[in-house]
Amino acid sequence: MRRRGFGIAEALLAICICFMAFAVFMSVFSNASRATVQSRNRTAAILLANSLMDELEAHPYGQKRPQSWDAKVDHPVNVWVEGNHVEMDFHKEVKFETRGAIGESEEARDMATITISWHENMGEKQSPVVVPDDNKSLVVRYPLWRGQQ
Repeated sequence: MRRRGFGIAEALLAICICFMAFAVFMSVFSNASRATVQSRNRTAAILLANSLMDELEAHPYGQKRPQSWDAKVDHPVNVWVEGNHVEMDFHKEVKFETRGAIGESEEARDMATITISWHENMGEKQSPVVVPDDNKSLVVRYPLWRGQQ
């Protein structure tokens, strides 16, 4: 007598294989979504840092710092995800080593340190951060000197 069709063991094996394939498939999509969010946030932080470096370069050496550098929260881009506006809060801090660039000393050279931090729902905490709740950061050091064009 020949057996036809699947037995219980074969059916359970097929179900297990399908379940494992589905779990791998969902894991790939989850990781891709997470990487997309991290890439979007890192790109926005880089855009903000580039903008601040342009401001530093355009700022006359030895003049008082503009108030915009003291604002702790910045929204560098507007992002819409699936028709919903996503609020992206980036916290920034601009510090100067000798403070000559902002007219608080007579030094002809200075080093600006731009720290931008933000909160992501995943990942380890990086340092330094501007606000304690943030867990991601980008730090840029930018040299400045008198007579820079």
